Amino acid sequence: MVRGSFRLVVITAAVLLAGGCDSTISPIQVAAGCPDRPMRGPEQWASTPATQLIDDFESGDGRIARVEGRDGEWVLIKDPTLTAAASTAGISSQCVARGLLAGHFVPADSADWGAMWTANFRAAAASSAQPYDGGKYGGISFWAGFDAKNGAPFSVRVGLVTMDTAWNGGICGTYCMDFHGSYVIPGTTWQRFELRFDDLRQQGWGDVQAPLRRDQLVGFVVWPNQKSDLWLDDLRFEL
Repeated sequence: MVRGSFRLVVITAAVLLAGGCDSTISPIQVAAGCPDRPMRGPEQWASTPATQLIDDFESGDGRIARVEGRDGEWVLIKDPTLTAAASTAGISSQCVARGLLAGHFVPADSADWGAMWTANFRAAAASSAQPYDGGKYGGISFWAGFDAKNGAPFSVRVGLVTMDTAWNGGICGTYCMDFHGSYVIPGTTWQRFELRFDDLRQQGWGDVQAPLRRDQLVGFVVWPNQKSDLWLDDLRFEL
């Protein structure tokens, strides 16, 4: 179910062909507060092979797509300063880029490192991270947008956790989770972001692990550094 009132966006295009004719785009209904949906959004990538899909949230169960040996799930980890109710992550039908469901991450302000939401590519074994071989891929893409009540857009750090950097990977020492990543700035309209593996870098505060080992991937992580209200959809590997 979709809650809230709707903003109705009607886009009409005049097409001049053989004397001229009008072509009207169907109205796009967007729940109040949701990121706007562009006229040409995720459907442009509908032909992407299903084997590249990490998650489109349509299963509604918090698990990523069961393809290419991937059997993991989304995991939310919060620092000790956050109460049980603070920082939430899950699946919702309120706002979507495509389909019926999308991911919704609402981290709260904290006095420590905050909250991170990770799509683990493999299911953990005895609480230990498991590696996934993503060597045949060259990047990762996803759609994201801020809720209207989020306030002014700001940069969000996203990227890839590997066995080298994972807190439960058994490799890094004192300072884990300095993952290979980059920053994106979502707006209040759904946008597609593509991260190329070769462009991802650690920040430098953790144990140095370079280069990114594509055969030792653990998961895709979203780690805002402040309170926010973020929507995600159509997470995929790219060749």
